[in-house]
Amino acid sequence: MNINFTNSAIEYLQNILKDKNLKNYRFILDYTDGLSPYNNDMIGCHCQDYTKYRLLIVLKNDKNIDEEKYDKTFETKLGEIRYPSFYEMMLDKDNLIDYSPNSYGLYLKSEAGIITPQVKLVEIEY
Repeated sequence: MNINFTNSAIEYLQNILKDKNLKNYRFILDYTDGLSPYNNDMIGCHCQDYTKYRLLIVLKNDKNIDEEKYDKTFETKLGEIRYPSFYEMMLDKDNLIDYSPNSYGLYLKSEAGIITPQVKLVEIEY
């Protein structure tokens, strides 16, 4: 399995984060399931996954990063992206985070099609 960013998603993220040194941050592909240390909503239903994906931008030294939950890592064009291996069952072989200015912004797709039409972008800074 692979996760990466399209060029349009990279441009979008670089524009949003232009005042930050991305070397100090890491990306986490999170799924709002009630187990995320970055989510206060305890609802964990998996039946409507199209509203559950989030791309978290966190400081590399963030103490809330749960290495056991986010146990898988890929190196991307923008740096490291972590995700929970438990949710590999919901992803395909080659996954891309893409950007569409005419839609909800970031979305997740694969060779099989769109996995979710919206990936919420959340900056975490403590």
